[in-house]
Amino acid sequence: MSEPHDPLSAFHIGDISVSETGVRASQELCAQFADHRGLIELPALAVLFDHCGGIPFHRVHDDPAAATLQARLSMSAHGRPRVGETLTASAEVAMHDDSWGSTTVEIRGGDGLCCMGTARNVRVGRALAGDPPSTKPGATPSTCAGEHDAALPEAIPGSLSGRLVIDEIANKVREPGPLASLLNGRVEVLDAPGERDSGIRFRSATELWMGNMFGTMHGGVIATIVGQAASYAGHLHAGAGQGYAIGDMSIGFYRSPAVDGSEVVVEVTPIKTGRRISSFEATMTSYDDVLLSRATVDVLYH
Repeated sequence: MSEPHDPLSAFHIGDISVSETGVRASQELCAQFADHRGLIELPALAVLFDHCGGIPFHRVHDDPAAATLQARLSMSAHGRPRVGETLTASAEVAMHDDSWGSTTVEIRGGDGLCCMGTARNVRVGRALAGDPPSTKPGATPSTCAGEHDAALPEAIPGSLSGRLVIDEIANKVREPGPLASLLNGRVEVLDAPGERDSGIRFRSATELWMGNMFGTMHGGVIATIVGQAASYAGHLHAGAGQGYAIGDMSIGFYRSPAVDGSEVVVEVTPIKTGRRISSFEATMTSYDDVLLSRATVDVLYH
């Protein structure tokens, strides 16, 4: 796969078309976006969701000097897309005033709706380091050439508990998955006195391609990193052979980190664990402990 130069090329997002109040875009899914189980999860869709969530609000104001960003994303999964599938996202402004707005976002695949939710938009006065999102060319998404495509990870034996699987990843016995590799991610287990209170620390080394129009990390990349960390926490608390999926993620953005090679760190701790659903809090900080974002994530077991 060719080296990405921005979040859109990294996540194969293109075919962007805009109207007065809405936007449509597509994403081609390949093995590069699979997790450690070889599955496409909600985090792999976060760049598409965030990017589409910001464009309609920017277009409503039609003021190139007024930059916008997302203060919060609320995402709900409804079905799991497959490797090799092409997704289509649509977003429209639900309400807005001079400072704030809410955009509804839907992402659909071959089997119908797979993700929906809202983006909370805010106008800011920060100087742009690149083009605003509405001026991005509507190019065809980049694709993985067959021989350069990432390989799906080996199947996880059903006899292994989630704790054993995550321990293997943390100890580099098992690969963390293609998406985590794209994010330069490393997994650590945060043990607690009670096993049900154990969590995850996920470290991700930033790169220039992760940047947004301000020259700091794209909100969708932040959400992808936080969501992937939460996915490991969900698996940590899964029984042997038990499947799971991220059902809901609500993430607030407080500050965007530089993309200069330094690390961001996500710590995920349980709020409440159960047999059918577990809830987690995920906090991202910079290498020097500046709070960047905080999310709540619900993991559904089956």
